[in-house]
Amino acid sequence: MEMCHPGDSKCNFTVWRKQNSDVIFFHAEMVDQFNLSILENGSARPSQLNNTLYTWIADFDVQEINLSTMCNKEKSLYNETTCADIVDKTSYILTVTSEGPESCQTCDNPVKKPDMELELPNVEVDSGGVIDAAAAAGVMNNLSFLLEKMGNSSTAALSMGEVKGLLSRLPKEQPNKINFGFSSDKNMSIVDSENTLQREFNRSVHMSKEAVAMAVNRSGTFVGVLVFLNMAQDKLKSKVLNNEVVGINMGVEIHNLTDTIDIHYRGVNQKECNAKECNFTCNSWNGKGEVNWTTDGCETEILNDSIKCNCTHLSFFAILMSQTDKITSEDMKSLTYISYIGSGLSMFFLAVALFMQCAMRSAKSNSTTKILLNLFLSLFFLNLTFLLNQTIAGLNNPASCVVMAAAMHYFMLSTFTWFFLEALHIFLQMKDVNTAIKSYLVKIYISGWVTPGLVVVILIILNKYKMQTIHVDDGSTVNMCWIPDVQVHYAVNIGYYTLVFLFNLAIFIFVVRQIQLQKKLKAKEVKGSTPTNTFSILGLFSMLGLSWGFAFFSYGKMAIPSYYIFSIINSFQGFFLFIYYYKNSQGFEAKPVSVFTSSSTDKTTNTYDIN
Repeated sequence: MEMCHPGDSKCNFTVWRKQNSDVIFFHAEMVDQFNLSILENGSARPSQLNNTLYTWIADFDVQEINLSTMCNKEKSLYNETTCADIVDKTSYILTVTSEGPESCQTCDNPVKKPDMELELPNVEVDSGGVIDAAAAAGVMNNLSFLLEKMGNSSTAALSMGEVKGLLSRLPKEQPNKINFGFSSDKNMSIVDSENTLQREFNRSVHMSKEAVAMAVNRSGTFVGVLVFLNMAQDKLKSKVLNNEVVGINMGVEIHNLTDTIDIHYRGVNQKECNAKECNFTCNSWNGKGEVNWTTDGCETEILNDSIKCNCTHLSFFAILMSQTDKITSEDMKSLTYISYIGSGLSMFFLAVALFMQCAMRSAKSNSTTKILLNLFLSLFFLNLTFLLNQTIAGLNNPASCVVMAAAMHYFMLSTFTWFFLEALHIFLQMKDVNTAIKSYLVKIYISGWVTPGLVVVILIILNKYKMQTIHVDDGSTVNMCWIPDVQVHYAVNIGYYTLVFLFNLAIFIFVVRQIQLQKKLKAKEVKGSTPTNTFSILGLFSMLGLSWGFAFFSYGKMAIPSYYIFSIINSFQGFFLFIYYYKNSQGFEAKPVSVFTSSSTDKTTNTYDIN
């Protein structure tokens, strides 16, 4: 293809440019393509014409190119062959066809190799070739002493046997972001272009402008990034992705960043766990004492085969992998249908009970009914937020997802609390002490509604509510708004429910035992009590929330069967609670034994219903 370059005698050019503008105007005729070399200061090649750019004159309309969007370090690709004859490496090569601009190439290679190499003594390892964690921490803490060996060099490649890294001086003025790209042989380069970083390097570290500025303001003079292979494991023998631990140090304390430090792994083989699901989580260790990984200060972003750790501090970083059995697509569909139908049924019966109470508002409600209605209200909204969760997650709006996750978590914790308060109410009635407690119901209400809110507010502040992805064996995923941090889930949800479960189970066993004893003593008086007692026991089981144990205490091969049991039982939770409420509202509270048993009606005292 015939090429026409600025300055060629056969090409008709005029020279002009908008003042203080990054816009080039040009006409094109005669040839299909020409190359226009543009310097960063806005002048043109091959002639330097005082802040001007060449413009091609033709017979059709003027076209416009904006340099800020077309030609810049982030978007322009480097081509060594094209730029071979160009002396000034700050030039851009703008390729334009008759239909408009086609591409803009930079002659400044964005991949900067280290100025020098430093061969250092190998890091201490044990007989199995495992790097001692304390020795690794010592290497990171002593990086500042290597600056003297660098002389006037700005960057240096570090090699300590299997440990590779890069040490770079920090600019004293105009601090900016710094990108480190890892090659397949663990060697590092500083990369100026994000596009080049993502295209040519499968691992990288992004030091944000905020982190660099914070280090400079605190008299930091360098940034060092090292990759440790086969470092000592923690007590849990956690499996580390690629067996790599990344250490980052800037010589000063860096924490609470809003513009995070990002460790990015691309092309991750997520099938390493074979038939099991790999749960990838970004973790950090502060370099003190034994290795103790924590997710604090790091967020994990997973997209296809890419894993990115967004961290607010400097430390040692690793992506830990845990294995869990993947749920099958058939089980996922079945459990989803059962859960949705069950939640809908429960909401219906709970709504009917709440409506009946509003319709009979004139009737005096005892303390048992009032506590029960609060449980109904909490359960109703828990089921509602569950039904809406996946829809909100599908919006891909982080703020909406946080609100959704916080709302569902609040009503779940509130429901657990009301389960506990129901059991506590029964216990106090058995001891006949609740009437002696001043402002008894007010304290119950505060415990049931305010306490869970405090927990949720703390987790919002700690930014624990995010999108969580469930992987299915057919490769599909299900997103929901929840708490992806496993440690927080275990501590807050399972830990709290365990305490509630143990107390409520003890109350349940005691009450069921009392029912059986009274059934034997009054066998001659009670007729047809078996069905009534069965519904009463099921209502008590639901009211104390014991069925949730099938979901929270299920592991291994029993996990999926337990989920089915939990989903099916909870589908009838609203129904059983409605039956109990209906019995209580129809005057069963006037019987002498309790609302859980049938007996004669010659007395008007309710053992479990003292006002």
